Amino acid sequence: MENKPSKFFAYIALATGMLLCLVGLTNFTGIFGVLWSGGLTEILQYQLGSAAVSYLGIVIGPLALIHGFNSLSGKISKPLKFPPFYFGWIIFAVILGLGSSLLNFNILTGFLFPMVFVLGAALPSLAVLAWVYRKLAWPLTWRQTAMAFIAGSTISIVVAIFLETVLPWLAFLLITPLQKFAYGFASLGWGTSGLIQRLFTSPFIIVFMIATALEAPIPEEFAKVLGLPMFGRGRIKTEQQAFAIGLACGAGFAVLENMLYEGLYAQANGWTWGGVTLLRGVGAVLHPLCSGLVALGWFRMKEQGTPRLSKAYLAAVGLHTLWNGGFQPLLYLTGLETFGEANVTIYGESLGLLLVIYLVLLSAGLWVLLRRMVKSLSTGVEVDLTAGLQTRRAMAAWALVCVLVIVILGAALNLQ
Repeated sequence: MENKPSKFFAYIALATGMLLCLVGLTNFTGIFGVLWSGGLTEILQYQLGSAAVSYLGIVIGPLALIHGFNSLSGKISKPLKFPPFYFGWIIFAVILGLGSSLLNFNILTGFLFPMVFVLGAALPSLAVLAWVYRKLAWPLTWRQTAMAFIAGSTISIVVAIFLETVLPWLAFLLITPLQKFAYGFASLGWGTSGLIQRLFTSPFIIVFMIATALEAPIPEEFAKVLGLPMFGRGRIKTEQQAFAIGLACGAGFAVLENMLYEGLYAQANGWTWGGVTLLRGVGAVLHPLCSGLVALGWFRMKEQGTPRLSKAYLAAVGLHTLWNGGFQPLLYLTGLETFGEANVTIYGESLGLLLVIYLVLLSAGLWVLLRRMVKSLSTGVEVDLTAGLQTRRAMAAWALVCVLVIVILGAALNLQ
């Protein structure tokens, strides 16, 4: 891959970096002032959203600035070499123990936990990149990886939020039988205190969970790879590079999404946060793998036509739906007990355990799939994994899980 990126995107990176740094530093200063004045728990009351903004300003912003300056100055970027991937998992284990202790014993939570929180959300995805990049003989440079990671954390997040917000509302408003859901959601009092408790105790939560499980993968798998055109197909020379760029885009996206879910449970207690963070860490392969699949299909489309990209995109959406089909019911069950103050019966506890086992087994399957893809790419042997994912048996299993999303959520409604 050439080390002469477009000057236009270099200026875009500079502008984005300056904006993120300004917003992030302003937000960080505000948080520090609140904490210093005694509001130590304020940062935990809004899903640690301020910590995510600070992450964008303190981590992503400088990365964008460095990329832009070095690109315009013509500096050649060296290949990115991560430390051994198990270092990331060792540090992640320490972070889980430290974060759980800080929350459980309330030890300077407002000051210390935000940094632990960010590391817990980021390390698993970075460990995935470290393992794959080493196996592929370091296919990207520092700036190329940074550019893809930044795109996943900024452009992809904004587009995904916009599409996931607008598309369901259009469906609710344009399809008459669904209009009552739109009015019901509007009546929950969005933007006011106690929203989470009202949402989990409202019958409309079932619609929200089903929509998230079945509809969210469609815009997200599109949004996550929007950074690809910035590189240009002509500058991506190999399948290894295309796959690695897709992985970095997905990893950048995953970090922000992890903050959303893990921040939600940080409000409960340390063990709840630690459990959800561990589960999402085990499943950290999902977002990088899916965006890598789409990026590989995009690269192969040049010679093999649009169907190659379509198959890769549908495979990514299918895998993503399988994960959401297990995680969203689990989110609902645990949310009922944590935020809805409902007493979950032994049936509900057993159902939750089965969902955790399902997600762990699915994650193991995704790791096996990633290993198979990396092996084929490293040896130069093209393997059409999307064809295997779209056999009649695979499609039947995917459809069954989609149906189970509705059945499990329906059964869970009786556990309040």
